[in-house]
Amino acid sequence: MLRTLASPAVTRGILSSARTSTRTFASSSTTFSSDKPSSSPPTTPTPITSTIPSSPPSESSASTSSKPLVRESFSSPEELNSRPLPYLSFPLGLPTPPSSSKPTWSETRDRLISPEHRIASRKAIVKEATRGYFHDFHAIKSHGGKTWRAPNTLIKDERALWFPRIEGTRLSDKGKVNTVDMLRGKVSLVALLGSKISEEHTKSFYESTVATFGSHPRFQLVMINLQSNPLKSYLISLFTSSLRQQIPPALHPTYLLSSQNIELGKEAIGFHNKHVGYTYLLDAQGRIRWAGGGFAEEAEARALRGCTGVLLERTVEELKQRAGGKK
Repeated sequence: MLRTLASPAVTRGILSSARTSTRTFASSSTTFSSDKPSSSPPTTPTPITSTIPSSPPSESSASTSSKPLVRESFSSPEELNSRPLPYLSFPLGLPTPPSSSKPTWSETRDRLISPEHRIASRKAIVKEATRGYFHDFHAIKSHGGKTWRAPNTLIKDERALWFPRIEGTRLSDKGKVNTVDMLRGKVSLVALLGSKISEEHTKSFYESTVATFGSHPRFQLVMINLQSNPLKSYLISLFTSSLRQQIPPALHPTYLLSSQNIELGKEAIGFHNKHVGYTYLLDAQGRIRWAGGGFAEEAEARALRGCTGVLLERTVEELKQRAGGKK
């Protein structure tokens, strides 16, 4: 059984379109941080240092990197596929850190009646109404569903924004948990997926990084199976025991099944297509320091591995400094 409920025909169609998309892009980087990860990361889970700088993006690539290639109702996949894929040139996430506790009734009421929430809701409704049912499926034809190319460097500490609070059921014990508590204190790779093909997307990013740093005490892989559709969410909950057999036992404590609706917040984290898997590198404070989507290019997977090593090194160093200060 598939871990998510995409039909075989749809899965084959998405996979075929994604793998045949253009993937011969020039290697360059964004200007998020002056700390560049090494191009040859270690084979052991020891932090790495940045010694070989990546080449900056050319003027032509920089000029097209301000906006992701998101397919709108008036644009065709063929048109977008003919345009170069831009680099992620801005931080993703929420401007304020989320709380680990559920909002109270009064907080929920204030949020729902606020002008900002009403405007955001209207925009989301209008945007959804102008798209067809198969909009996301057809968007896969454009660059395999990728709307940006991941950077080669970390997003600067002072510019980084927070990953949203997502609540769900932990696969290991069916306990209710949320990402704020799960992500605190560790460098986390968060794989956000909702279909079988999106599992393959995220795996192409994190596989080599987990192989390198999986045993590091300050590293964890968090997988979020997000099913906003109530029916799909219910059906998947019926097959939790089967899912446990398919997922490695070591990942059960950090595998989250969620039915939370993130419609109003998905643009903030670059979640542009429900059929695409997205991978985020978060620091110990739960801020997004790197992100990628779709199938990973070789340079993107290498960049993620290097950025993870740099972030782990900084985290360990900060812990040592705190321990020394207490003495």
